Amino acid sequence: MIAIRTMLAPLCALLLTGCLLIPGEFEAEMRIAADGAFDFAYRGQILIGDDSSDRGAVETTDNPQPGSFDTQFEEAIAAFTGGLNPNDEATIIAFAEELEARRGWNSVEYRGDGLFDVDYASSGRLDQDFLFPVMPDFILNFPMLAAVPRDDGTVRIVISALMPEPNDDDQTGPAQPETIGNGTFTLVTAAPIVSTNGTVSDGDVPGERIIRWSSDDPPDERPEAIIRLAP
Repeated sequence: MIAIRTMLAPLCALLLTGCLLIPGEFEAEMRIAADGAFDFAYRGQILIGDDSSDRGAVETTDNPQPGSFDTQFEEAIAAFTGGLNPNDEATIIAFAEELEARRGWNSVEYRGDGLFDVDYASSGRLDQDFLFPVMPDFILNFPMLAAVPRDDGTVRIVISALMPEPNDDDQTGPAQPETIGNGTFTLVTAAPIVSTNGTVSDGDVPGERIIRWSSDDPPDERPEAIIRLAP
């Protein structure tokens, strides 16, 4: 029991600070052929956590003293994020450089205040799960996109980058729907569409269909689609 409590303490600290990578403004597209070959691109912003002040963020002092709660808090965050400290710009810049060295991350520019401009692209085949982004050093990951192939030949695509934000129970009057990220996700596929909650239109190529989700038209539920690959 003591070991479990010891492990959960820094995990709770990480959750409270919101030290996760989340989307900002972006344009993303995924093209999936009937046989499961795909191309994916994300261009836009990624933020560390959430810079809004009304989401329960925990404030720390600028110069935490050794052994203080703030020091323990920052050490817990670093332990769960491979050394990334959102209060230390040097570790953030090093994180950006390490990201850019990975395959697919064409450019990663740190703009300050936890904001990155990124250009990411990758290709492959959906014979296994595809997630974006994947942070091996992060104990907690927030995949903005997940494409999960299943044994029945279908693939479920979930776009958490545009999922609705949690409702604020304290607000009064009708609220304007908002999404986690601010952008557009486009799925282009020649595979049959089993189901989707996105807007569907014909593609430029015969047999191709386009599914689109946008923060300009906030979804009521997490965007997703299920397609069926060719046997």
